[in-house]
Amino acid sequence: MRRAACCAGVVLAALVAAPAVADRAATPLARAANAAERIGRSVQGRPIGLLRLGSPTATRKVLVVGCIHGNEGAGRAVVERLARIIPADAPVRFLLVRDMNPDGFAHETRQNARGVDLNRNGSVGHRYLGPPGSPFYSGHTPFSEPESQAVRALILRERPQVVIWYHQPLARVDVPEAGWDGRARRYARLVGLPLRPLPHYPGSLSRWTNVRVRAGSSFVVELPGGPLSAAAVRRHAAAVLALAG
Repeated sequence: MRRAACCAGVVLAALVAAPAVADRAATPLARAANAAERIGRSVQGRPIGLLRLGSPTATRKVLVVGCIHGNEGAGRAVVERLARIIPADAPVRFLLVRDMNPDGFAHETRQNARGVDLNRNGSVGHRYLGPPGSPFYSGHTPFSEPESQAVRALILRERPQVVIWYHQPLARVDVPEAGWDGRARRYARLVGLPLRPLPHYPGSLSRWTNVRVRAGSSFVVELPGGPLSAAAVRRHAAAVLALAG
């Protein structure tokens, strides 16, 4: 069972996380006045929520995506903590997507409801990686899925200076594929994870962000397997804030 979490923000309403069974059925971002919005829906119609925190006039933007593969959900806790601690007048605009694959999370599967690995569905290096339902099925075309389309539109519209994607369970911070400028190294140092490059996965959304949007802006944090401890959640949230500044 997943631990219930009611994340009531001090300045803005926070994220809702009910107990496991209910949470897997539907866990949209809690609505906060002028803060939360729906950027899309999953294949099965679940909302993909975005929470905007910090000053609306800030030119520096940081996007954090807590869960891409439905069976790798530990990063959601980092997003939930950020939603509690970021002040309304922060000089950086934070864009928080707790879960871009709500169907996969609901069903405890890596892929979305059509059996597509969303982190192989990007356009950079997209290629056939197996039939539908196989672990790395990349979809029939790049960005064929409503979930990846929603996040692509968000990134193209906002063009954030920093994008962090949480995965599991390799316990490392990846070296970005293009334009590496040391942010990943700093994050790794702050959270105590090794900095080790991952393969250049075809269709990776982080890779697409670096190549097509802003070189060096995007990197992957591979958390350890299982849920994060409270101390680890605090470390990762603090690292996000440090990079934002």
